Amino acid sequence: MADRKAVSEKKKNPKTKVLIALVFLVLFCAAVVLHAKWDKLSPDNLPETILQTTTAKEEFSDKISGTAVQEKNIIDTGSGIYYISDTSILQLDYNGNKNFSSQHSYTSPVIKSSQNYAIAFGLGSEKFRVISPSYNVYNGTQGTSIIDCDINSKGTYCVMSDNTGYLSVLSVYDKDNSFIYSYSFNNCYGISCTINENGTMAAVGTVNTIDGALVSKVYILDFNSDSPSAVTEYNDEMIYEVKFIDDQNVAAITDSRVSVIDSSSSKETSYSFDSKFLASYDLSFEEGIVLALSQSDDGRNCRIVVLDTNGKEVNSFNTEYSVYSMDYKNSVIAILSDNMLYKYSNYGNSLGSWEIGHDAKSVSIINNKTAYILGVSELRKILLD
Repeated sequence: MADRKAVSEKKKNPKTKVLIALVFLVLFCAAVVLHAKWDKLSPDNLPETILQTTTAKEEFSDKISGTAVQEKNIIDTGSGIYYISDTSILQLDYNGNKNFSSQHSYTSPVIKSSQNYAIAFGLGSEKFRVISPSYNVYNGTQGTSIIDCDINSKGTYCVMSDNTGYLSVLSVYDKDNSFIYSYSFNNCYGISCTINENGTMAAVGTVNTIDGALVSKVYILDFNSDSPSAVTEYNDEMIYEVKFIDDQNVAAITDSRVSVIDSSSSKETSYSFDSKFLASYDLSFEEGIVLALSQSDDGRNCRIVVLDTNGKEVNSFNTEYSVYSMDYKNSVIAILSDNMLYKYSNYGNSLGSWEIGHDAKSVSIINNKTAYILGVSELRKILLD
């Protein structure tokens, strides 16, 4: 396999303008903030009675040390909340008690988690941290520039980075930080990586230009094989993220579609955006995918689309709103727009709306009555009564 061969000479300028542009696009997608107030839902999809907007009741808040946060940098672990700012990593239990707190020096920090394990890193840095359920921390170094990481509930994790002689290298480690597997790419740049719950497979989203045309690919990698078990190609599409949404199916988000790939059969199911703009999305493990698709590039008039883990449409409904953060859990969809939080069932029924303040960046809904709002200045737990 060409991707597996050693390169005979040093690659020229591995951090090219193409890579910089691609990473910028991924960050831009993850930080889409569109400002428009939404106040009306399609009568064909919602019940006649719309719950009255109220001010969310705040149960506690935790002041953030730092000046910036990014969407998706808050994660529900099943026993509490991890979040990362530009200076700190913290884990709180559901009562607001601080279980873990650590300073970091990452530029463009990212945190990912599965149950109680977490992995934190900085885009473009060499350093990462793995945090165990007992809050032991492993400080790792990988390659010359980390692009993405992922971790499963057993503590097996993967790191995608640049490396000498290759454009990108995926490295996989077990919960004891022992090396398991690697796969090297010498003709494309890694953008996103994901590992399955069994710790037996990974998927990598890559991108490159061929004769001036953009080509994205998703590689399905079995740790017992030297060659990919499947490679899916997308021409003239920019890939944003790949993620196992159950132990078999991989969701790939591009600027034009959602593609769900069966890792055992290589069968692909696609949902096209039909020239709509992707305003926001969320990938929920073992539940599915929720999309906010805008009619125009100003982000207004979003259609909310719910897909199952096989990539098939469950439901969709229209709004007049813009969306800049979403969370999908327990058949409930939480949406941030301007200074409002909106909650829906996955069948489009309105479950209420709440005023939440002006600096909200991301939402994590815990159950039907509780949500966490990550803002620039603080993390807040609010009650959705």
